[in-house]
Amino acid sequence: MKAIGIVGSPRRNGNVDTLVQAVLDGAEEAGYQTTKYHLNDMRYSGCQACNYCKSHENCRLDDDLSGLLSAISNADAVVFGSPIYFFQFTGQFRLMVDRMYSLIDEEFKSRLSPGKKAVIVTSQGDPDPDAYDNVPREFAKALSLLGFEVIDTIKMVSGIAPDDVKGRGDLLEKAREAGRSL
Repeated sequence: MKAIGIVGSPRRNGNVDTLVQAVLDGAEEAGYQTTKYHLNDMRYSGCQACNYCKSHENCRLDDDLSGLLSAISNADAVVFGSPIYFFQFTGQFRLMVDRMYSLIDEEFKSRLSPGKKAVIVTSQGDPDPDAYDNVPREFAKALSLLGFEVIDTIKMVSGIAPDDVKGRGDLLEKAREAGRSL
């Protein structure tokens, strides 16, 4: 079994990266082989609206995201992680989401094998846990269209400093448990 983690934060070892790794650690305990991708280290473009992917099995663009889209296709579980900056996921993450459009065919049916599981990880500076609930909820709809079952959303609030999560053992354990339950 394969699980991959996607980190949409520009900060390595920041709150989102740490939480994604905790989910992957739990997945490893459950027997998964894991790989983590840092979007900020990759070179890629957003969707070009060419619709090539509707008449072909993949995106026309051949860049670093091509391999990640293939890894998503081959994974049994995917951990999607991004901080929330100014009411949305990061730009790096949103470009990837736009390119995931290539994972549906011309009839808007998923090209992915059924049964994939997903965990969504977010971090926000705002202490109000309900402030940005719409962001992961709307992304979960896109994942549902692709056939994913979202098994958990790990949400960190009051994550101002890049290492605030290290003091949140409860949240780190929740993330590990989500990985174990994949």
